[in-house]
Amino acid sequence: MRMSPAVEANLIARAQNGDEEAFCELAANHQRNLYVLALKYSGNHHDAEDLTQEVMLSAYRALHQFRGMSSFHTWLSRIMMNSFLNQKRKSDPLASMKRREPMEEEFEESFYSLRSPRNSERSVHNGLVMQQVLKLLGAVPERQRLMFLLKHQEGMTCEEIASTMGTSVGTVKKTLFRVVDRLRQHFAMPAVKE
Repeated sequence: MRMSPAVEANLIARAQNGDEEAFCELAANHQRNLYVLALKYSGNHHDAEDLTQEVMLSAYRALHQFRGMSSFHTWLSRIMMNSFLNQKRKSDPLASMKRREPMEEEFEESFYSLRSPRNSERSVHNGLVMQQVLKLLGAVPERQRLMFLLKHQEGMTCEEIASTMGTSVGTVKKTLFRVVDRLRQHFAMPAVKE
């Protein structure tokens, strides 16, 4: 259950003054959402746990820098984004191709579990399209893919994404347009010659 902004602000202030118990409450409140986000980025349970733990440790160390200019969740998401991108830069270039498979499996399981018998044909079609989208996103640069996922899976606004990724709203909009345009071109019907 989400805590109220007033309770969260109180916990942040206490944690910034050295109250470790207050930080533990904040961490517990955001743990699940951060883990889900980390799982989307990393594609597997172990890396997601490691990334979530790294984010919490970094947040604890940098808590004195939190000024409340964005929500605490956005601040934590930005730490996660930076941690993930730093890990990707250090890892081998083939890692992004390896991580696609678990994400596709996770999507497929959740997608087909929601399906009802009367629209199963449409569900199968949507599942196949989504698999193609995930495959195409695998070829998109990591930073662009993350912006797309934040927008279309997390439901974040362009302003929140810009704040999370440390860039301008215009850059986010341009990047999202390019990714969507790339997908649109791939799925466009070829012109019929008469």
